[in-house]
Amino acid sequence: RIAARSILMVFQTIVVGVDGGAGGVDAMALARRLGAPGSELIAVAIAAVDPQPTRKVNPDFDRDAREEAHERLVDLRAQEPDLRTEVLRSSWVGAGLHDAARRFDADLIVVGSCRRGLIGRVFAGDDTRDTLRGAPCPVAVATRDFALGADRPIASIGLGWAEDATSDDALALARALAADTDAQLHVLTVRAQPSGEGDGFATDARVADEAERVASRAAALAGLEATTTTGAPAHELARFAGEVDLLIVGSQQRGPLGRIVLGSVSEQLTRDCPRPLLVVPRAHRHVGRA
Repeated sequence: RIAARSILMVFQTIVVGVDGGAGGVDAMALARRLGAPGSELIAVAIAAVDPQPTRKVNPDFDRDAREEAHERLVDLRAQEPDLRTEVLRSSWVGAGLHDAARRFDADLIVVGSCRRGLIGRVFAGDDTRDTLRGAPCPVAVATRDFALGADRPIASIGLGWAEDATSDDALALARALAADTDAQLHVLTVRAQPSGEGDGFATDARVADEAERVASRAAALAGLEATTTTGAPAHELARFAGEVDLLIVGSQQRGPLGRIVLGSVSEQLTRDCPRPLLVVPRAHRHVGRA
């Protein structure tokens, strides 16, 4: 179980995406780990609706979607009669969970990892990835089969400090969690290798930019020691995650074009991270409540 010190100040209200399968079970287990006895967990099942609202809605489809969503919550209600459960209608899971987070003023959304292969993600979608995009609060992603080892305490927290991360917000949350769980906080800074590096040539602008980034990181990480490495951020952070119990990263939430051209470190980590992942969106300031 979690150490005696709770993390109630950080996550008071947690929305948990329940899919009726193992992913929802893992998400509930992680939500309980990150919550505390006084935290409110809200299990949310999304009922699919037609993404084209101008079309006439088939009442049978709408009714079946609601009934199917309610079915996902049956076992949870039986196990925990006092657990709050909600069924919300939405054209896609990510948007529905975002709406739930706003409606309930949640501090955190928790989901399971996507269990589809590459082809399945392309054709059927990736609810985990979609939940990250545009999230109004931090999103935690439970690893596959996390529930099987849910009693393992959070003794160490890793903070990923990639060059494209919104590091200040992620750092603030990492510090708060580490303080409230008595966990050790470890930091990895990842310097993406610029194209052309290794040819013995570096422009003055590149050197100046790198110096500015290093100075900024050093200032923000005051009081913490960080390990620095060079390479592909998602790969290095996934490897780093294997050494801790929880990995925290920031997300710039690039637009569709930025994701296509540059990729998304946090989205790659939802597939490759061997430990639970906590993604902090850009401009997040909701770290704890009075």
